[in-house]
Amino acid sequence: MLALLVGSAAAGSTPPTPNTVESPTAPGATARWSTKHLFEVSYLSTPSPVPLLQVHSWTVTIVDASGQPVNGATITVAGGMPAHAHGLPTTPQVRSLGAGRYLIEGLKFHMPGAWVVGLRIKAGALVDAVNFDLQLD
Repeated sequence: MLALLVGSAAAGSTPPTPNTVESPTAPGATARWSTKHLFEVSYLSTPSPVPLLQVHSWTVTIVDASGQPVNGATITVAGGMPAHAHGLPTTPQVRSLGAGRYLIEGLKFHMPGAWVVGLRIKAGALVDAVNFDLQLD
């Protein structure tokens, strides 16, 4: 799964609508379009900024290409450090908060460096993925 995350992260993305987020492909961006441009995904870390050595949560917001909240999605979380070839040290859990918002609990980054967090999103017949690149020091 980590190989898929790294491969799709390199592909980059260009939003298909005018409501573009700033630098959506930049490392550290907290909002970006999914690989097939089906969903715009953003996150807010609690606490913020994303901490090292601390279990924390992200509130993720997903909207479709027309800006409508995506409800009832199934989200799978994967990630790790590509340079070290290891995944996350925890198994994050996801629950819906409604209005296109989802709470991911149990994220932890246990060492400094480059991390990738990938979200696979299935909403009805639509399936897509998005990666967030983090540089934690």
